[in-house]
Amino acid sequence: MIDEPRSCGNRLCRLSLAVFFGAAAFLGSCAASPRAADRAAPLWVTDANKAYPDSEWLCVVEQETDAKTAEKAAIARLAQVFRVDLNSVSTANRQFAQAIGNVRKKTFLVSSQSSEMALELVSTSAVSGLVGLQVESWAGRDGRAYANARMNRKECSARYSAMIRENENVIGLLKEEAERNPASFEAFQMLNLAHSVALVTDNLFSLLTVLDPSFASKRPSYGNAEAVNSLAVVCAQAIVIDVKVEGDESGRIAGAFAESINSRGFRTGAGGENPYTLAVSFSLEDVDLGYPLNKFARYVLSGSLKNSSGVEIFSLSDNGREGHLTETEARQRAIRAAERSIGSTGFSSGFDAFVASLL
Repeated sequence: MIDEPRSCGNRLCRLSLAVFFGAAAFLGSCAASPRAADRAAPLWVTDANKAYPDSEWLCVVEQETDAKTAEKAAIARLAQVFRVDLNSVSTANRQFAQAIGNVRKKTFLVSSQSSEMALELVSTSAVSGLVGLQVESWAGRDGRAYANARMNRKECSARYSAMIRENENVIGLLKEEAERNPASFEAFQMLNLAHSVALVTDNLFSLLTVLDPSFASKRPSYGNAEAVNSLAVVCAQAIVIDVKVEGDESGRIAGAFAESINSRGFRTGAGGENPYTLAVSFSLEDVDLGYPLNKFARYVLSGSLKNSSGVEIFSLSDNGREGHLTETEARQRAIRAAERSIGSTGFSSGFDAFVASLL
């Protein structure tokens, strides 16, 4: 009679302890298991080559203090594998997209596929300039962050090959269009647009040969961007502009225009296959500002550049005032001011903007 309640008490005690430790174990597993699972290192952290075999992937892994820094480091290291400068690639991508947009506005030479490709390259360039790049990060127990940057060889090679073929087609069409309008600003523009496309295509080809070395011997049909640019240079040298300045008694104003044009790779003089004419009016005017000790003179320039059909493609307008003790010297100063303006902020500045619109 005495042992029975003691036995019940022991059983109750043992049951309470079992419940306590069981609950503790359950709560401990609820708290620890997910955390342990979250912190389990993915295979690419412990064995990157096993996770992403080199035969199928280009993959690099970096570790830093935080995920964002680790991802940037991994992308930069992958760029080293490709031997490319990411800033240059991104800049070329943006120029390519602009070139494609310009071509579509002016001609029928660009397909919708090229336009879509240009948009893809621009959106990609905001990240790395590498089409097909995949980035993944993971935070370890040690407080370090790990990231991998990878590209699938087969998938990316197929995408890059398709882009290169499309760009080769665009470059070929632009070159043909330039050949139909030799020694013209239209041809110069087509070849400069082709150069922008070629710069991006050179980058794509460089990346492709790393992804698939078998392409190294299969250079694009246009050669390279430098070869295309040389065609644009030759075209510029063939463009002839006949400078005619009315009211230029000394010939100094015409000389200033010729120097500005020649320094930009174009020629001046008569003749040429598709000659252009720069017709300018120059005048000097005495100005009375009410200062008895000084004389003033103002120069006025106006003119336009026309193609062989007489169509105006560029216009100019400029004026300036100079003063001196004598009227003669005031006029000489005004002429010198006109020469300086033609070579800098006046004609040259406007002509540069015109040429830039062709690039």
